Amino acid sequence: MVLTEDLVVEYANDRFFATFEVDRDETIGANLSSLGNGQWNIPTLIGALDRILDEGHKVEDVEVDHVFPHIGRRVMRLNARKTIRPGNGSRRILLAIEDVTAESDAAAALERERLLSKGIVDTVREPLLVLDEQLGIISASRAFYATFHVEPGETVGRKLDDLGNGQWAIPALLELLTDVVPRNTSVEDFEVKHVFPKIGERNILLNARKVHREGNHTHMLLLAMQDITERRRLEAERAAALDHAERLLEELNHRVMNSLSMIGGIIAMEARNLSDEDCKAAFTRMRARVDAVGKLYKTLSRAGAVDQVNTRQYLSSLIEDLIISSGHAKPPELKVDIVELPLSTRVAIPLGLIVNELATNSLKYAFSEEGGGHLSVLLGVENDMFQLSISDNGGGIDPNARVDSGLGQKLTEAFTTQLGGKMTTHSDETGTRHRLVFPHNFAEAKT
Repeated sequence: MVLTEDLVVEYANDRFFATFEVDRDETIGANLSSLGNGQWNIPTLIGALDRILDEGHKVEDVEVDHVFPHIGRRVMRLNARKTIRPGNGSRRILLAIEDVTAESDAAAALERERLLSKGIVDTVREPLLVLDEQLGIISASRAFYATFHVEPGETVGRKLDDLGNGQWAIPALLELLTDVVPRNTSVEDFEVKHVFPKIGERNILLNARKVHREGNHTHMLLLAMQDITERRRLEAERAAALDHAERLLEELNHRVMNSLSMIGGIIAMEARNLSDEDCKAAFTRMRARVDAVGKLYKTLSRAGAVDQVNTRQYLSSLIEDLIISSGHAKPPELKVDIVELPLSTRVAIPLGLIVNELATNSLKYAFSEEGGGHLSVLLGVENDMFQLSISDNGGGIDPNARVDSGLGQKLTEAFTTQLGGKMTTHSDETGTRHRLVFPHNFAEAKT
């Protein structure tokens, strides 16, 4: 538009009429403030144009937000200059108008998003950085500044690897973050251990995600941080305490094993000095029971365990020792099939003593001194129940005999009750079969 010094429209181009949907005849010669229905009577605009004439000012990139009757709301960017015509010295104003509604609205929306994002970032309790694709820092949360004792002025606008004294210039981390955008990957629980200038050594857990910004198709990275220094300290203390406790229990197991071995040796020495055969037999059985418990602690010591023993390793070793100590010239043919499971000592001790009693009876009474025969020891799990079976092919149990004054049977019954199980025995001229059933989860239920 060209305006006179009285702000009368002297000229307007075709684009003006098309943009604002006004009539040429109603526009040329009309005062700007009275144009149309007064839609151009905008104080901001009129004041700026008056100052051009009176003070020689220029209007540069002044934005006017106005609602026009026919075309609705528009945001216009105005630029104006004063000109003087040669000869008569009359003054004119050249007014250029640019419709920047879309641009202005986009900028306003972007600013709202920025403020919202900043509010969200500042609300996060953990340190958080917003990075651009080149790992430049766009913004940081208050928690980041508070945690690392840094200021916004020395953070925003710098690249991550330049931050501070280069404390974040960790090649593995930078490589991970560089791959996030092009490969659409993420950084999960990447741990950094570093001595920071103002806060000392810290363990920091990092997580990163790519954020796509619509409109300008740019990408950002959100880098979240969690200070896990205290957690790692507590974990280290707990591990040290647990290791100490395990070493103490291992030492206790070793001492119990040695003590039981000593007791067994003393019992054997006493038995050798006895003349009564029944007393000798009683001492022998007593030592076998002590050795059965000692075998448990020996197995624990070898495995480096403190409260659990492997069923197969423990019971197989126990049965083999019983075979060796039985004194048979020709040991019976042995079949052992034992499930390999961890077993609590609460269960292992009574179970081992039951196996000791039943296997000892078979070795002593089912087979002749010349040896031979078959002995089977089976242990499995079925329907969440342990199934123990001990059988031989001897002549069966003499119903009139009193073995061990009944003590072995009483012990077996007591240990069966302790396990919460049920024992059944079947014996005839083809052999003797014992079957014990007890809950698989017995140890956990009693813990």
